[in-house]
Amino acid sequence: MSRINKKVAFFIVFLILVIIAGLFVKTPVDTETQVNDELKVGDMYIQFEDGISDSEVQTILESYNLTMNYSIKYNIDHPADKYYIMLDKDNWDIRRELSQKMKEEKKDWITSSPAHVIRKGDDYVFTVSEQAVQDENFLEILDKYDIQVKKSTWCYIRFEDGSKNWIPEKDAIRIKSELEKNENIFSIYLDYRY
Repeated sequence: MSRINKKVAFFIVFLILVIIAGLFVKTPVDTETQVNDELKVGDMYIQFEDGISDSEVQTILESYNLTMNYSIKYNIDHPADKYYIMLDKDNWDIRRELSQKMKEEKKDWITSSPAHVIRKGDDYVFTVSEQAVQDENFLEILDKYDIQVKKSTWCYIRFEDGSKNWIPEKDAIRIKSELEKNENIFSIYLDYRY
């Protein structure tokens, strides 16, 4: 064998050994959500179901450990996700009819993307545009299926503790996860401090 062929053969054997070793070596996989301890959350926006009272909001929030003092503004005028409808998971007729009518009329009555549809028990919460609430065709379809348009109750929570008006992101994510299990809460948005 020539000198070049020996080098090529040695190199190929070396690569094969590296590949075989690579198959047997376990690489660590980080399965936990990455949390940046430097990020600070100063506020939360919480979307409650229609008709929840100020005292019910207080009771719900007091049952969770919010880690520091906070103030609440109840029923704020939040521009996003103001109106919603709840549809049973098995009610495909109304979904088909709404979808077909939206395509025909080129209207965006339902503003929830599939990724942002909220599931509560056997029901799904779909965000509805303000224009839909005033559209006769949309309301006619809802009446046909005895579905009501409801208005979310939004609450604004501001963390307060002297000069430190924020909590670490890891605490905020823990609180958010716990609150989202409550049947009266649809969604929670965190507002970061930079």
